[in-house]
Amino acid sequence: MVTRSLNRILLSSLLMLSAHSAFADNLTTAESDELIKEDIAAAQVLATVCPKIMGQNAIFDKKIQQLSQSYLKNMSVKSMTLNQLNQDAEYQAILKTAKADAAEVNQDEQKSVCAEVLE
Repeated sequence: MVTRSLNRILLSSLLMLSAHSAFADNLTTAESDELIKEDIAAAQVLATVCPKIMGQNAIFDKKIQQLSQSYLKNMSVKSMTLNQLNQDAEYQAILKTAKADAAEVNQDEQKSVCAEVLE
């Protein structure tokens, strides 16, 4: 699995919300689901990192929730919920990597990414 930085994950996510479906013809179901899990993990990391930087923000929370839900709809298991995904061992490994990646990004970059979500 290729590790991507938090910025790259989020910016890709924000710019290409439907990219997974566009590239689905070239990916196996497992590969597509893994990419979606990476995007959801990035969103979930932002949901924990950004309030520490920006404070609580209802609009931010809503956008992160909407982003996560839009990704879940693209999973091969259409009825997948975030709670169910949190029980998935592969997702937990991806989430752990996303958290480690976020820890490597300086606070100014994190703040910039958090602000992007609000735009």
